[in-house]
Amino acid sequence: MLKRKLIEQVRRKNTRNSRWNADAHLRAHERTSNIEADAIVRVDTCQLAANNPIEDFYSAAKCLSSRAFLFGVYDGHGGQQCSRYISTNLFPYICASVLKKHEIAEYPSAERLEWLFSSSDGHLPNAFSEKHTENIVKYHKKFRASQELYQGTVREALKLAFEQCDEDLSRNALPSGKGIIDRLSAMIAASGSCTTLAHIRARHLHVANLGDAAAVLGVVNSNGSVTARQLSRAHCVDNADEVHRIRTSHPASESQTVLRGGRLLGELFPLRAFGDVRYKWPLELQKVVLEPFGHPPPYHLLTPPYLSSSPEVFYHKLTANDKFLVLATDGLWEWLDPDTVVRLVHDHTLGTITQQPYVPKSGTTLNEVREQLRDRAQGEKKTKKPIDENCATHIIRHALGGVSGGATKQYERLIDILQVPPGRARNYRDDITVIVIHFNDSYLKKYDNSEE
Repeated sequence: MLKRKLIEQVRRKNTRNSRWNADAHLRAHERTSNIEADAIVRVDTCQLAANNPIEDFYSAAKCLSSRAFLFGVYDGHGGQQCSRYISTNLFPYICASVLKKHEIAEYPSAERLEWLFSSSDGHLPNAFSEKHTENIVKYHKKFRASQELYQGTVREALKLAFEQCDEDLSRNALPSGKGIIDRLSAMIAASGSCTTLAHIRARHLHVANLGDAAAVLGVVNSNGSVTARQLSRAHCVDNADEVHRIRTSHPASESQTVLRGGRLLGELFPLRAFGDVRYKWPLELQKVVLEPFGHPPPYHLLTPPYLSSSPEVFYHKLTANDKFLVLATDGLWEWLDPDTVVRLVHDHTLGTITQQPYVPKSGTTLNEVREQLRDRAQGEKKTKKPIDENCATHIIRHALGGVSGGATKQYERLIDILQVPPGRARNYRDDITVIVIHFNDSYLKKYDNSEE
């Protein structure tokens, strides 16, 4: 009898240790930022590596010239160089794309960008940084001149910023006047990155997407249920419009080679991306710049470019029914569908609220107090306090541990998959990066009938 008790105690201790290790692993790269500006109240992020080194990155910043908030997730492939570069260098192009009607201050330099957080250290050699600054200044002048030719929109500005960032990235990899090729620039251009970016200014939300990451809006209906509204489309063979665009952009003689096995030229899964110049440059240029670094051209490269860096941009005007926005790399969507993700976020929010003392904010009306108390009551009936305070971590936990079978089964699955070290883990899953942007109910309700 005593022996059985000792065995059971050891088993329980090992179980607790395993759960603690799994929790620590899952939460190692989580972050919560209380922004509380206009439509945004809080941002939760979490990241879990499968590759070694990780090829996913994320970043957030505020453009001081237009007061727009920028959030992005970057899913790298063929190495981390391109996604890391884009995570730190794309935002300045967008900030330089400030439209005259949105400009709050003049744009003198990169000081117009306030970084909020990033998973990349952003460190680049001085010469590289100087070249980037030079590119931004040139682009800003070019963009300002272009506004004389058309009535600029945020959608057009985002597209121009993406395209110019990719064009400069490619140009940086070309041989210098002395015939010297910068190895880092070549590696950045040879690798690739999908990107999903949210541009939020007051109640105006734009999502620019390139590749197979995704953005999903959580919308709460009048009956309290939550609905997923997708604000992006994956650029892959599952997208009939993308397949048509690719096929009609190349001769009929390439109909059997341009898309093979569900991939571009039989190799690349996303049909739009930054970098990946192996699918953009002519064969002769690749032999000079890329082949010396071990990057041979793909087979059937006949009429490049095959790959686009122009994003698809969706617009949505936020209302009081819009509660949060989820940006995530495709590593998440391989495990969970959008409806499940928004339900997890909604339940997490209710479960977290009900565990905190209720203190109405200054200026809250009596009707708003009643609504908030009603929401708390619903949360107490429907949900329990979540294991994780961070909503993005909560999503990844359920992606890998499952959404059924109870806590014990969830931990068993989670422990099993987290025991596989980065590098080997890539055989079972991809890097996962999640950003959850929580919206300010009071702000959106106040301006629901506004023309702002």
